[in-house]
Amino acid sequence: MHSVLVTTSESRPVRADVLTAELPDDWTVETYEIDADGLERGSGAEVAAAADGHNALVLRPGVADRALFEGAPSLDVLAVYGSGYDRVDLDAATDHGVVVTHSPGAPGPAVVEYTVASMTMLLRNLFGIHERTTGGEWQAAKGMERELGRTTVGVVGLGTIGFDVAERASAEGATVLGYDPYVAGDRTDSCIYPRYSRDQVEDAGIELVDIAELVERAELVSLHTPLTDDTHHLIGSDELAALDGGYLINVARGGVVDEDALADAVENDRLAGVVVDVLSAEPPAPDHPLLTHPNVIATPHVAGVTDGYLERGARLAAEKVRTVLGGGRPTTVVNPAVYDD
Repeated sequence: MHSVLVTTSESRPVRADVLTAELPDDWTVETYEIDADGLERGSGAEVAAAADGHNALVLRPGVADRALFEGAPSLDVLAVYGSGYDRVDLDAATDHGVVVTHSPGAPGPAVVEYTVASMTMLLRNLFGIHERTTGGEWQAAKGMERELGRTTVGVVGLGTIGFDVAERASAEGATVLGYDPYVAGDRTDSCIYPRYSRDQVEDAGIELVDIAELVERAELVSLHTPLTDDTHHLIGSDELAALDGGYLINVARGGVVDEDALADAVENDRLAGVVVDVLSAEPPAPDHPLLTHPNVIATPHVAGVTDGYLERGARLAAEKVRTVLGGGRPTTVVNPAVYDD
């Protein structure tokens, strides 16, 4: 018999019922509610106090730092309830023999839908048209808006989500550029990337380029890379200057973009429109400049949060927990070094 703990909060709910149904009948599933809002609320020590004695932790909100793994030695597996694993200290997990896995397929369909919808909102200026119309104007052709199929789209990160976004944009007729050093073969130091081969990417009509060429040629850039030391501030002042007059969508992590540089670009009208679903600090300060500019659409880290995501997240987490505790190796292990010993 095994026991599983799932973290949850008012703003980050889980489907514990689905998780329980997907696990053996003699396993126990408990939930731990984190009071504060935001994915990074709930310290490692706090979560450890709840997780100690359990064999598995399914992490929705909360931080999994070294204090967690030291304080909960009973853990064998940590399954992220979704995709982003930047809140997990992978070295500490490996040191304590804990398998860390994630499920990009859980938020994937929802994030893809959100991203393509954001492309349409930006290119068609739907919010601007709405404001003009409700303000008393009725001028159909005041601004001649853009079609996605006549746009050059740059997709940064061609993993499970980014690849699907690129395929959808390509299907609409867009010229699609992609940047992913693992797909391109420029980087070979990862045991989990690439998720797609160069042939698969090129067969989908995606042109592989470096980041400098992507931001120079693309009219709209969409970010889908995990946050790592290498991708921190990947989009900075130089990249934003190259994108001058274009559009930016960030549904990855706030730290992938230098937010000071982005705020400066927005305030000086160097970008036509921005969608941010993620920020470096969540929740942000009320006076954050990206929350108040009319050219920015901001949402509270909800691109992947749908009814389908909650069900898929529970089902996939259960599958991976069940595999590890049954002695197997699941897909999408993000600290494969844990198996080296």
